Amino acid sequence: MRPAFGRVRQSRTVLQLLFGVTLLAAFTVTADAQQPRTRRAPRAARTTASDTTALLASCAAGKSAACRAMSGIYFAGKPAPADTIRGTELLERACRAGDARACGQSAWLVRQGIGQRADTARAFRLFGAGCTAGDAKSCTSLGFMHEMGAGTARDIVQAAANYDRACRAGDARGCSNLATLSDSVTVVGTDAARATSLLTRACDDKDAIACSNLGARVESGNGATANPVRAVALYARSCRDNVLVACVNLGTLTAQGRGTRADPERAARLFTQACDGNVAAGCANLAIAHRRGAGVPVDSALARTLFEKACRLGDADACRRAQR
Repeated sequence: MRPAFGRVRQSRTVLQLLFGVTLLAAFTVTADAQQPRTRRAPRAARTTASDTTALLASCAAGKSAACRAMSGIYFAGKPAPADTIRGTELLERACRAGDARACGQSAWLVRQGIGQRADTARAFRLFGAGCTAGDAKSCTSLGFMHEMGAGTARDIVQAAANYDRACRAGDARGCSNLATLSDSVTVVGTDAARATSLLTRACDDKDAIACSNLGARVESGNGATANPVRAVALYARSCRDNVLVACVNLGTLTAQGRGTRADPERAARLFTQACDGNVAAGCANLAIAHRRGAGVPVDSALARTLFEKACRLGDADACRRAQR
């Protein structure tokens, strides 16, 4: 029997996503509030040199908003000279003064090692301070670190609580992560129907990962009426926003002619896009296409190379197929 194109299913990782090839369910994933809606260093409004003097004076007087604004100037490098270390210091001062947003920004910088040594434990504490002070995105990041065991012991209950808090405060990624977490563990008060509702809310708020995860639910009928046409639309929306797992799932439905007309050439392009982004399932599905000649020329040598790449990216089944 010829191998089937595979969708990719649920996993939990921080930066690199590892997938299978012939799995039954479409892939879903939780993500930090930073990803792909990246937190950036604070951005400065248009200011003059005299403004910076006033901001520094206000910051020294304990005005947290002035400290955060001046931090943005140091990161932008205008009108004051760029100074990431000083910018980081001012953000943390604003955080200590109770500026919730500054705590979240500072935590992101600490986690990334910008202006200082990367320190996940310290980032965890700063996200905690931001969440406590009311920054919803900090609550999402705090939940993500609880879920991953990054900077703290792994604690799924706390992860769910922080995602729920973020979601209720309006952060779409918190809603998305809470829904996805409930697929693998029991989350009190979050059944399949509520999880689908949360993902719909997050997707409507333009969270591309939520749209991809919602597509997986709609495709399988998990907490929603199975609707491959709608799943295709959701995967396509996410793929356009460079959520590469959605490109794999869209490619699989396109190859099968489910929810859209069968188009092996387009499917191969989608698998190529995902493989170029180092998604193992994209490489493995493209390898299958080259072995079959489905939308691409038959090329056994290239197929083996693609299976080997998928293997290096963590796909055990691709490792076996590379030896055939």
